[in-house]
Amino acid sequence: MDDKRLRVLLVPNSLFFPPYLDDLRELERQGAIPRSWVHDIDAEVEYLDQRLQTNPPKWRQSIYKRLPMWVVQVLEVYRTGRKYDVVFFWSVANVALVLALLLKVTFRRMTIVALFTRISEPKKARLLKLVHSRITKIILPPATQREIAELELGIPAEKLIGLPWTTDSEFWSGRGQTPERSMVCAAGGEMRDYRTLVKALEGLDIPCHIAGALDTSRQDWWNSSSGECDAGESIPANVTFGTMPPSQLRAMYAKCRLVIVPLKPTNSDNGITCMNEAWSMGRPVIVSDVEGQRGAFTEGREGLWVPAGDVEALRAAIVSLWNDPERADRMGAAGRLLVEQSKDNRIFSDGISRVIAEAATGS
Repeated sequence: MDDKRLRVLLVPNSLFFPPYLDDLRELERQGAIPRSWVHDIDAEVEYLDQRLQTNPPKWRQSIYKRLPMWVVQVLEVYRTGRKYDVVFFWSVANVALVLALLLKVTFRRMTIVALFTRISEPKKARLLKLVHSRITKIILPPATQREIAELELGIPAEKLIGLPWTTDSEFWSGRGQTPERSMVCAAGGEMRDYRTLVKALEGLDIPCHIAGALDTSRQDWWNSSSGECDAGESIPANVTFGTMPPSQLRAMYAKCRLVIVPLKPTNSDNGITCMNEAWSMGRPVIVSDVEGQRGAFTEGREGLWVPAGDVEALRAAIVSLWNDPERADRMGAAGRLLVEQSKDNRIFSDGISRVIAEAATGS
């Protein structure tokens, strides 16, 4: 390869756009949202989203208007992907796997790097087992998911890349923010066990805000399975909830003595975004001890583990850190150091750049 920059076609999950990735740069410059690692990839990146910057002919566009966007992405990558050094799929497993199947049945080759979050769902796992030979590199951050990919799906270890999820440590920073740490909080939605958290907070004089959407009109308002909510359950007075934009979430973290990540049993690393944000803000975490978060931090150093679904254990952990602010501050400082050393976005963008270059050169 010469010194010219690689051309990369990036296929994102179109459900999250607009605004489009390149349009977010101004909001990032203004400090309104965290900076995305994707903007620091060392390559010439073009996006395949609803704008169809791959410029399909008009007759194709007329057909595409009648199709789901993920199908359009499959067809456009198949049509144009070999014009690029690498096609990079960002958390669009359905697009990547169907495209790989199409490549396999038509005996066509293309350099593909895919970033997946969870591959252990039965349908996804079966398809990946069948078509992984058409994917050059697979970035799969959760260690448990890489083990499944290698041991159960037969994917060669050298094809699997274990980059850690990271965060924007400049945006998520407590510097210059010195409010009284007068509350605790939780955030996020995937695999959260807010039912256990709310029960653990009952009767405590500790305010908590849950930055998530809870609909108390639904039977499963605790984000629990149907029938799990007892009649007459209600939110205690010390608990509030509601989603927040990033700047408000940052201000809330600054007011918190600790951040709680209650999880249902999962073999993926659900909750890691909230954990990274909390650590970056210098706040300790209390996390459910689930398989997917194995090894995420050291007990007693950056936070505390509690058994999943154990109300009393969670209550005891919350009270112990609430009543020992110096210990909580030490854990928070250790968490900030962890982010600076191994969980800053520069590590992820550098890793993605390296994997893309290796895929393009066949190394």
